[in-house]
This record gives sequence, C-alpha cells and structure tokens, in this order.
Amino acid sequence: MELDHGRMSLVDVGTGPVLVLVHGLGGSWRNWEANIPALAKDHRVVALDLPGFGQSEPYPGEVSVGRYVDTLVDVLDTLGVEQATFVGNSMGGLFTIETAARHPDRVDAAVLVSSGGIPLTSLRSRLLTIPQARMMSRLLGMRVARWVIRRSRRARLFLGGRVFHDASSVDPDLLTVALDGLGARGFESALAAGADYDGRVRAAKVSCPTLVLWGSRDPLLPVGMGRELHRLIPGSTLEIWDDTGHCPMLEHPARFSNRIVAFAEQVRSDPRPPVLEAFLPPRHPGEERRP
Repeated sequence: MELDHGRMSLVDVGTGPVLVLVHGLGGSWRNWEANIPALAKDHRVVALDLPGFGQSEPYPGEVSVGRYVDTLVDVLDTLGVEQATFVGNSMGGLFTIETAARHPDRVDAAVLVSSGGIPLTSLRSRLLTIPQARMMSRLLGMRVARWVIRRSRRARLFLGGRVFHDASSVDPDLLTVALDGLGARGFESALAAGADYDGRVRAAKVSCPTLVLWGSRDPLLPVGMGRELHRLIPGSTLEIWDDTGHCPMLEHPARFSNRIVAFAEQVRSDPRPPVLEAFLPPRHPGEERRP
C-alpha cells in the first residue's frame, strides 16, 4: 500500500467485522501470525507494519504519536473501512488509545494488550528500561547480532527473557522475528515519541468498550500501569493473566485468539460499555485474574 509517507506493508485477510492489529515497539505484523488464522475465520483482519518496522518505510522527518495515528486512519480510509476494533500491544496500545480518543467514530472497540500510555517516569524506567531498550535496538541493528540470534537458541532465550515470561514457550520462528525487529530502522524514533507521551488525559476520553489485558509477569510494563489505564477508561474491563509476560498473543496464541473473538462478539451483541462498573469501590473494579 502506498501512503503519503511511503510504502506500507500489511496483511488483509478474511471477511466480516474488521480487526486492526497494531504491533508494539520493535514488532511487525508477524507478531500476530499465530493468531491471524483463527481471527480471520469470522473477521476481516488487517495486521500492519508500522512505518519504520517490518517491511514498511520509515517516516521522513519528525516522528510523533499523532503522526502514527494519522497513518492508522489513512490505512482505514485507503481500505474503505469505516469502523474497526483495534487490538494494540505495547506501543500499539498507546496508538490505539490516541486513535480512539481522537477518532471515536472509527474505533468501535479496543483491546489494550500490555499497553503503553502511562509515562515511564519511575527511576527504574529512567535508569534501566529505556536505556536497555536503546541498547538492545543498537545491538540488534548489527548484522552479526542478528546472525547470532538466528543461529543460537541460547541467545534467543536470553534476550527473550527481557520480553516474555517464558521465552521457551514461544514458537522459535516467531521468537526470532520478534527479537530481530528490535533492530528496526524506526525503533529509536518511535521510542523517543512514545517514552514521554502521557496518555492519561486521552485515556479518559476513550468511550468505546475496552478490554485491558495484561500479563502478571510482564518484565517491561508493570501490571500497575494496566490498573491505572483501567481506572481511567470509563467502563473498561481489566484482565490479568498469570504466567504471562509482555506479549500474550505470542505466549498463549490460541487462548489469546479465543479471547479476542469472544470480546468482539460480546461488543457486537451489546456495544454499550458497562459504565457503572468503573465506579465500583475497592478490589480494582472490573478486574479479572485468569490463571
């Protein structure tokens, strides 16, 4: 697909209500490869490579969260899609929040999977998480590092432990793709655009039915960020999966696909978000913990 900024790579399969799958930092459409067949049985699935990732050309000039959102809307327009359910992981969740807040007529429901949106302001994030991400990106931008990852299971499991709860449970080919993407051309500019972005005000403006799904063992974004998003988004539901890291769709693909289908069906049968749930007291209202 050709857009104003350049060539955009995506997968568009199936028929029915539209699901737009938005990958995270260092990802690509292939992060959803294990889910697409199941999701496409009853949906039209659009899984894209964001600019600068996978096979999509990077943005020329300044990169911002708003520019990514404009690109997502351009994709919908080009494909002739009026409205879709967005499923965003990590950085893709941040873009989903902003798209739903700015274009409520285009997003009929949202699934935020270990989503960005709450600023990484803790000392740990400033001194460890963000510098570590930059270091991994620069390392994996080197050919020799990518060569080692493709050939060394031990190297894949070591680096995968920084993202997944149990990297050995992830399909080896998809694990390689996921790690290789950390060296993408658009990685550092996207990290800079999203690291200091405060989505808390925008999250409160999300009016569509929203599922916040988090791994209890996420090594990158703590569960507390999921609880904060849940608190801010009216009528949202928080679901925490035990023994799961930052990418549930790769760590538990069948379970994840089934959950997305069930959520989409629930939204179609009753599109109104359960607003009262957001105001129930204690015990993190709407939270469900799943083993």
